[in-house]
Amino acid sequence: MSQSAFKHLYNEMFKAGGDASKLPKNLTKQLLKVFVKESHPHFLVSDSYFYVPCYFTDSAVKEFRDKHPSINITDLENNVILITNWSLEMRKVDSSAVFTSYAGLEVRLIVHSFKPNLNEKIVPTRHPVNIYRDDEMKTVIQHFRHAKAQAAISAAKNVDLPDVSKVSSGKGKVESLGVISGSKGDGLHFKGATATLSIQDIADRERKSSAKKTAAVGGVRVKGGAAAKRSTKAGSKAKKASAKKSDVGKTVEKVLKVSDKKVAPKGKQSAKRSVSKKTPALPSPGGKKSTHTTDRMTMAGFKQFLKYHDSTKKKSLGKRSAGKSSASGKASKPKRK
Repeated sequence: MSQSAFKHLYNEMFKAGGDASKLPKNLTKQLLKVFVKESHPHFLVSDSYFYVPCYFTDSAVKEFRDKHPSINITDLENNVILITNWSLEMRKVDSSAVFTSYAGLEVRLIVHSFKPNLNEKIVPTRHPVNIYRDDEMKTVIQHFRHAKAQAAISAAKNVDLPDVSKVSSGKGKVESLGVISGSKGDGLHFKGATATLSIQDIADRERKSSAKKTAAVGGVRVKGGAAAKRSTKAGSKAKKASAKKSDVGKTVEKVLKVSDKKVAPKGKQSAKRSVSKKTPALPSPGGKKSTHTTDRMTMAGFKQFLKYHDSTKKKSLGKRSAGKSSASGKASKPKRK
């Protein structure tokens, strides 16, 4: 056997002959801390090895709703719950319709009281599997059924073992050959029939209670629950942000129109030379800075820039020509003999 709590518990149930009253007292008083693998359409809990379904009583659901009115049982998926009061019952079911069963038998975990533990988060280290698909549990169930059938046959009155020779060569009715019919009883009789609620009934109750709350407040119930509310809040925030962006865009357009209408003042701009040895920074020909990331130049400013460029070019050319003439004058002096 592995370290699975469910596997140990269910194995003890089969050893006790399906009678939960014969289970060890120290076992039935244990609290079960489990991880909710699925909450709808089946409420499946896991011990990190196997998962089993939970069956809630009416009193357990009412107690949970009174203590935790803001939490739905169907919303507990991927959370931890603590089952404080529970019991086990064995039922005969149709295994073709109930996937949490094997060979027509199901051990039900009846929950009488539980509470959520939302502060504790568990990340499963392995993928839990159906406990009724485990080979060891299948062998335990098969052995249990075989022992029950043997006990039923031995308890039957006026029944003798069949004659093998008559069975192999005889003809006629089965009863005349001494063959025992299995339809007379398989010995599977279990105590306990605790009434429980299906998870769909619980979901319907939660839906009605939430509708009553919204009607009492006077609000309109939004389909989809908390997820829909979050999406509507996000949509309203996005609309506000887009409205702010459009307002900013309008103000920028107004500033640009005003800056285009302005004309730079006529006249030459003299570039002031800096006293320091650093290269003097040229004044910006575009005039005042615009609200854009780069300066926006008007046609008048561009013409002013061309005039400034031509004037600086003439000055630099005059200096270069003067330097060349002085150099040529020195070279033209005749050499003395």
